Amino acid sequence: MITKLKDINNKLIETYQNDVVNLKKQILIKKILQEDKCFFKIKIETAFSILKDLQIPDHEIKSIYLDLIDIKNYDN
Repeated sequence: MITKLKDINNKLIETYQNDVVNLKKQILIKKILQEDKCFFKIKIETAFSILKDLQIPDHEIKSIYLDLIDIKNYDN
């Protein structure tokens, strides 16, 4: 899932080349997503905000977040 979010982020960076505010937001998200387990280190409100900024539909945000913080989905 984290790989999919990185792909979405990269596409949004391209999309927002002429939108300084959203471009800065996506560049910051890109820095956060560099660490695969980043969602373990941030508050749930921040995580939901990131997912919303990545244009994840509202009805999917909670389930995606739960997937992202499920340690079974990561290689140790």
